[in-house]
Amino acid sequence: MSDIASKRRDFDEIDTDGDGFVTAVELAASLQVNPKVSDDNIAAVVEIADEDGDRRIDFDEYAALVR
Repeated sequence: MSDIASKRRDFDEIDTDGDGFVTAVELAASLQVNPKVSDDNIAAVVEIADEDGDRRIDFDEYAALVR
């Protein structure tokens, strides 16, 4: 599987409502394993990845984040 296909698969798993964006709620749900990730850390990741300021992470922003 190519790197971009792998990133797309992972992104689509996080984007549970299928709208093409990952919200803080979806990101938090995907990261809630032991130990739990704090809401502050989730907000920081969204802020870092969100290049256009819409408080959502689109695929291009996700791919740049996880490169």
